[in-house]
Amino acid sequence: MQPNLGKAFFRGKDKDNRDAERERQREERDQPFNETKKFYPPDTAEGVYWKSALANQLSSENGWKVHVFYAGGRSMAEAYQRVGESLNEFEVRALLSANRGASSWKKLSSEGGGTNGIGYDYELEDGSMRAKQKGNWLMIFSTRLDNYVVEQQKVAKEIRDRETELQKKEQQGKAPESVMGF
Repeated sequence: MQPNLGKAFFRGKDKDNRDAERERQREERDQPFNETKKFYPPDTAEGVYWKSALANQLSSENGWKVHVFYAGGRSMAEAYQRVGESLNEFEVRALLSANRGASSWKKLSSEGGGTNGIGYDYELEDGSMRAKQKGNWLMIFSTRLDNYVVEQQKVAKEIRDRETELQKKEQQGKAPESVMGF
């Protein structure tokens, strides 16, 4: 980020203010990476930054909160949250353009977007990056991360399925005894 426009973001701990705690929990629920973050690589580090929307003026009310997820010291996902005003189509286009490299973004139809992994609405034509818009958030991430998340979700599902099967067998074994005497 350019000088005088951005800084690391720190949220102070206010243990006595229940409204602030509820607001923090609501914000966390609305994050587009909330459901899939648990499937990120184990060495993932997260940095949160604030960038003002006002040129040459560090504003704390109108700007961007940016969550960057690093693996091996490199950014693998960036989630931009518009604060103060609603995220508009021109800002979405500008963020996508800034993160396109030599390729071009294509918007996918509602039926054609990714539903596994992180899910996405946009993809670079070279297939290296994907993006997802959710409310005032735009998340841009590597296809490699998305594929990793898909694989981790499959492993987690297999584990859940095995546990469910074991539970059913246990319940089946206990059923005759539990209904005896009716």
